[in-house]
Amino acid sequence: MSIDIAGYSAMTEIDEAQAASMVSALRGALEGAALVHGGRIFNTAGDGFMLEFCSAAGALGAAELLWSNVERGSVRVGVHIGDVLVTQTGDLLGHSVNVAARLQQVAQPGATIVSMDVRRAVRGKLAQRLHPAGAVHLDKMAETIEIFSLEPVASAKPRTRKAEPVLAVLPFDNESDAPEMDYFSDGVADEIISTLLRQSTIKVIGRTSAFQFRGDRKTEAARVLKASHVLDGAVRCSGTRLRASVQLIDASTGMALWSERYEGDRFDAFALEDDIAGRVAASLRRSLTQVERAHPIDPAAYELYLRARQIWLLMSDVEEDQASVLLERCVALAPDFAIGWATLASVRALLLPRDRDAIGSPEHDAALEAAHRALELDPECAQALTALSLLKPAFAEHGEKIRLVNEALKRTPNDASLHVARAAWLYGVGRLKDAAKALETASLLDPLGPAVEGVRASLATARGEVQTAYEIISAAWRRWPDSPFIWYLMWTTLCVAKRPDEAEALAAPGVPPRWGVTEHDVGVLRTYAALLHLSAEDRRQAFSAMLDALAQSREPLPLSSVLVAAGAGCADQAFDLLNAALDSGRDLTPDNHKGFGMARSQAPLQLFVSTGGTPIWQFERFPALAARLGLAQYWLETKQWPDCAAFVDYDFKGLCAQALKA
Repeated sequence: MSIDIAGYSAMTEIDEAQAASMVSALRGALEGAALVHGGRIFNTAGDGFMLEFCSAAGALGAAELLWSNVERGSVRVGVHIGDVLVTQTGDLLGHSVNVAARLQQVAQPGATIVSMDVRRAVRGKLAQRLHPAGAVHLDKMAETIEIFSLEPVASAKPRTRKAEPVLAVLPFDNESDAPEMDYFSDGVADEIISTLLRQSTIKVIGRTSAFQFRGDRKTEAARVLKASHVLDGAVRCSGTRLRASVQLIDASTGMALWSERYEGDRFDAFALEDDIAGRVAASLRRSLTQVERAHPIDPAAYELYLRARQIWLLMSDVEEDQASVLLERCVALAPDFAIGWATLASVRALLLPRDRDAIGSPEHDAALEAAHRALELDPECAQALTALSLLKPAFAEHGEKIRLVNEALKRTPNDASLHVARAAWLYGVGRLKDAAKALETASLLDPLGPAVEGVRASLATARGEVQTAYEIISAAWRRWPDSPFIWYLMWTTLCVAKRPDEAEALAAPGVPPRWGVTEHDVGVLRTYAALLHLSAEDRRQAFSAMLDALAQSREPLPLSSVLVAAGAGCADQAFDLLNAALDSGRDLTPDNHKGFGMARSQAPLQLFVSTGGTPIWQFERFPALAARLGLAQYWLETKQWPDCAAFVDYDFKGLCAQALKA
C-alpha cells in the first residue's frame, strides 16, 4: 500500500508546522490501522508511506479504518499485490512496490485505487465495493492496467448468465535436474487433458493452445484463452521418485481453489492424471466419468509414449518414423496400453505412402492391427476410431470416414483434434460450411492450435475469403514459425492471394522450418511461385506443357498440379489426363511434394482447395470425375450435397446421377 498527502508541498509553503502535524497524525493513524489488520510500515519519505500487509483484504480494511482518523480529502491510497524483495533492514523493493506507488499517484484525494490483481484477491461484500475505474498507463512503465476504486456502496451488478467453466491445463514446470525431462512434465499435463476430454461436462482448452504459455507467460493464459479456471503444476523426477505439485486457480479472482502435492515412484505416474482430474472436477462441481485402468503401466513404457506423443504433435512427417519406433517399444513393454496402440495406429497411418492406397500391404495391416488392438482393450478409445478413418482408401468410403470420427466425438466430445479431423473429412466431400462449423468448435477448444488455424485458413480461401485466410495464417505463422504445416499453408495462401514475391521469399534459403521440409519440397513450391509472374497466356502455355510432360510420365499423377493447370485455362486437357490415369490404373497422389501432416486418405480435399484459378468443380465435366472418385455416390446416397452444387450454372445433381448410371 502506498499513501501520501495530496497537496503536501503547497501546504508546507503556507504553514510548515501544520503540514508536519498532518504527517505525524497520518503516521499515527497508519500505525494503528496496520496493527489491527496485520500490516507494517516499511518505508517513509516526507509525506509518503509504504505499508505491507498479509492480505489484500487487510490492506483495504486498513484503508477503511484510516478514513475514520484522518481527513479523507487530504489522503490518497494505491494498493497492489505482487512479489517483492526483502532487504536486511526489512525494506521492500521491486516492481510491485513501484506499481503501488504509481496507483497512488493516479488516485484522486480521498480515493483508494487498487489494481486488477487486488480485485481478484478479495471476495464478498468487499469485492462488490470495488468499482471499475477504467485502465491507466502507469507513469514511467510499459504497463497499462485495469484499476478499481474502493467505494462505500456495492457497484451495480449486471445480470449475466453464469458462464460455463472452461479449463486451461498449462504445461507443468520441469523442476528436475535434467532438462531432457521436459517431455515428462509436459506429458503429465497432457495426460490430464486426455483424461478430462473423456467426459462431457468440462470444456478443456486444447494442448497446442495451452502449452504456448510457459514461464512468465502463464499469467496471460486465462485472459488470452478465455479460460475460467487454470490448472498449473510442477514435476520433479529424481531417479525413480516422482514429485508433483498441482493447483487449480479461479481465473476471475486469481485465487487457488485447491492445491495438492503428490509423491511416489514413477510407477504411479500413469494413475496420477486420473486423481488430479477427479479433484479438478470436484472443485468445479462437476462429475467425471470414471476411466478404469485395467493394469498399471510400466513406467518405462509410459515415458516412451510421452516422448512419441510430443514428436507426433509437431505435425512433421519427417519425424513420424521416430515416433513410430518409440511407440513400438512402448506397446512391447505395455501390451495392454490402449492409447499407446491407438497413437501407434495413427502414426503408422501418416507414414503410409501418399501416392497409392496401401490396403493389404504389411504396413497398412500393421496400422490396422494396432487400431483394433486399442479397441479390444478399450472400446471407447476415440483415437483408435480416428486412426481407422485415416486407414481408409483415398477415393472410397467417404461416408464411413465421417461416421468413424463422429463415433469418436461421441466418446470424447471436447477433443479439438477430433473436430479438426471431422472438418477435414467434410472438406473432402465439399461440405465447406459444415467443415467451418466443426472448426468453430475446435477453435473454441484449441484457439491457438496450428491444425485448427491451418485448416481454417485453407477453408477460407476455398470459400473465396482470401483476405480472411491471409490474416488467419499470418497470425499462425508468427506463432508457429517452426511448423512445416503452417509454413506450407502460408505459402499456398500467398499464391492464391496473387503475392508471388512474398511466396518466393517464404521459400528462400533459411526461411522454411528446419524439420519436415526437404529441398525437393522447396524447389516445387518455388517453381510454382515463379509461374505466377507470367502473363495469363504464358502461364496457360506453361501449364499445358507441364500436363503434356505428366502424360508421358509413369509416376503417380500429382492431383494438385493437374487441378492448378485446369484453373489456369487447361481444363479439358486436365480432365483428359485424369480420366486416362484412372483408365490405366495409374495412381493419383495429392501433390508433388511431401505432405505436411496429411494422410493419403485425405487426398480428396484437394478437389475443393483453392488454386487461385477457376475451381475444378465449375466445369461441367466435374460430376463424371466425381463419380469415378467415389464422391457422387456419397452425395446421392446421403443427400448431403457439396456447397458447390448451388453455385454452378449446370445441373450438378442431375449430371452426378447420370454419371453413376453410365
